[in-house]
Parts: sequence; structure tokens; C-alpha cells
Amino acid sequence: MEAATGIHQVDGRGMSNGYVVETDDGLLAVDVWSAGHTLDTIRALGRPAQDLILIVITHWHPDHIRGAAELRRRTGARVAVHELDAAVLAGGEFPAKGRRMQQVIHRVFRIRPVAADLLLHDGDDVVGWQVVHMPGHTAGSIALHREGVVFTGDAMRCDRHGRVLLPDAGLSLDPEAAVRSVERIRVLHPDLLLPGHGAAARLPHIPTTDA
Repeated sequence: MEAATGIHQVDGRGMSNGYVVETDDGLLAVDVWSAGHTLDTIRALGRPAQDLILIVITHWHPDHIRGAAELRRRTGARVAVHELDAAVLAGGEFPAKGRRMQQVIHRVFRIRPVAADLLLHDGDDVVGWQVVHMPGHTAGSIALHREGVVFTGDAMRCDRHGRVLLPDAGLSLDPEAAVRSVERIRVLHPDLLLPGHGAAARLPHIPTTDA
């Protein structure tokens, strides 16, 4: 499904939203629940798998990384993640909050660790998209911004109707930081939010964080 010109949403079967983005340098994948579904999206564009040059992970949670290792193996694309999430993505120790649950989820879904090829930082340019550090959901949660379009990962959520919701405190490593990070998106005055869960929000109304 084309979410915007050159941006294609991958069928996540209700687990999470992934995206394939056409850039001047090649294809970019944003989060990967299923390597197979991501490759199906690439083939539907009439492009070979090798046109995928980069896989950006918005944060290390399993519903956003499950297919990343396999997708890299099948395409040769590099994997990029914020430096503060890189250790967990590579198989390091989970944060104390939610550790036991994450251990179970990773085991059940057979999540394979991924050593990042590229460590991201706030303000980095990634094939024309700006990295915006959005700490709170995880330490290294990021958004990607370009010309009014923002991939939010789970740093901001939408419901199935495209209404923007504040971060879920129960799912955030640091709930107060997660709420503060919302302001980083608000000041960008986005026209379109493409979230990790829920429907896209066009000309979004972003709730105030002091409500």
C-alpha cells in the first residue's frame, strides 16, 4: 500500500507497520516484522531485492526487528540503529524494566540479534531523511523526518482511525522522557505521521503533553 509518494507500507499482519521507501540512492526499509513481506513489497515495485541498501530500526523492540537479520542476509543491506539501542539489538542485556517479558517474547518469536552496521545519532542524515532522537519508549528510539513526513516508530502512536495518541507509559522505558519527546515532533509541524502502529495521520493534531 502506498502511504505517500514513494513510501510503501509493508503488510505487518497486525504486528507492526514497516515501510519501504524509494530514494535516489536505492530503497530504504524502516522496521521489519517480516523479511518475506518486506521483500514482497519490493518485488511489487518491480525492483530486485538488492536495491534495498539500508534497514533503519526505529527501536529494538521485537515487533520492529524480527525480520531484520533475515532481510539483511537476503539483500546485503546495511542495518542502522541509534547508538543507545545498538547493544540490545545485537543481543546484549535487556533493560531492567520488562526484562523477563522481553526474554520470553524474544525466545517465542526466535528473534535473531543483529549487530548494526551504522550507528545513528540525533541530526544525522540517512539517505535524505533526518534522524530525530526520541528517547523514552526505549533509550534509542528515533523518528525519521523529511519534508513534513515523519516515521515515528513507537515514539508516537496512532489508533486505527489515524488519531494521534500520546506514548503508552506502561510500554515506555522512561514514560516522562517519552512524553517530552513528543514535543520534538510537534515543532516540526508535520503534514503526515507514519507510525509503527495504527493508521497514518494526515495533517495530524498532536495532543498536548500537559493534558
